[in-house]
Amino acid sequence: MTTVATHEKSRVQTMPLWVFGSSGMLGGELLRLLEQHPGFVPTAVSRKATPLAESQPHVRSGVASASVEDAERALGAALERGPAAVALSLPHGESGELFKRLRASLGSRLDQLVVVDLAADFRLADPELYRATYKHAHPCVDELADFAYGLPEFHRARIVESRRAAAAGCFATAMQLAVVPAARAGILDDSAPWVLHGITGSSGSGVEPKPGTHHPYRHGNLWAYSLDGHRHEAELAQALQPLRAKLHFVAHSGPFARGIHLTCALPLAKSLSTAEARAIFAQTFAGEPFVEVVPLEGGVPDIRRVAGSNRAALGVNVRGDVLTVLCTLDNLVKGGAGQALQCLNLMVGFPETWGLPRSGLGVA
Repeated sequence: MTTVATHEKSRVQTMPLWVFGSSGMLGGELLRLLEQHPGFVPTAVSRKATPLAESQPHVRSGVASASVEDAERALGAALERGPAAVALSLPHGESGELFKRLRASLGSRLDQLVVVDLAADFRLADPELYRATYKHAHPCVDELADFAYGLPEFHRARIVESRRAAAAGCFATAMQLAVVPAARAGILDDSAPWVLHGITGSSGSGVEPKPGTHHPYRHGNLWAYSLDGHRHEAELAQALQPLRAKLHFVAHSGPFARGIHLTCALPLAKSLSTAEARAIFAQTFAGEPFVEVVPLEGGVPDIRRVAGSNRAALGVNVRGDVLTVLCTLDNLVKGGAGQALQCLNLMVGFPETWGLPRSGLGVA
């Protein structure tokens, strides 16, 4: 790393960061967040010939751009001088292929490289579970064990010790924040179905226009999809092992761009009050910079309070023998680019919160 100008009265060392897939939705969001980050010096990498000013016109910090081929050469040269980082913001399957190519070309220099994958290629530790979930063989099986699962609230220690992390999926993040604390506390009945209902914004479908993201069709509309099972359920099931809960998650497309709203109806194994249940979540996330457990008198989480931020908001309620947990987060930030940056900060040794907004957009 290279020492640069003073920031917050301390000397900051910078690290070069190549963002592969910079023309995509998450790549553009990561570049936006990096404008406020004092430690990373990003280069936007895209297979498309479109200039960054056209593909991501909201990014105004003069980020350097490079083709994939030029970036790979520059990365190799940078690693001769010291550590460097890459963010793989690519479609599922392509991240693993690119990492395999980098491994072959970099050789021993790979040890100097910090990697975060925003796709699903390294999230599931079991290659057979990956095949069953994504309907193709894993592109880089022998690297799976080296990737930490990138959900800092539950895996911070492993991420800090790692050089590679797989950022958790957007729905998977919301589901784990909402379900895992109660499951670990042993208050849930795993003989009955755990019903989860999630609504996501159109940005979750990526940057390429599709009928389901076309505004006249999506505006004022709401529909369910993946009724036979959503791929992010596999990440929740992995987090709950060895518990074999009967998960029933239904995803919905909502008429907004940013955000996820998740409602979980979880059967209780014993009588519990709302205050007791909320205390479990408050204790789990005590001191966490990006998870807010809404006070009992504070209403319920909504998308507006978290949109644009790296924060997740949780609401907890008990009615009869059912625990209801609500979770809202921004799928592009805490469910995507922000989560990846949080993991990069931890792996490199920067303060975990650098570059990550904690305030939502409010009325915007």
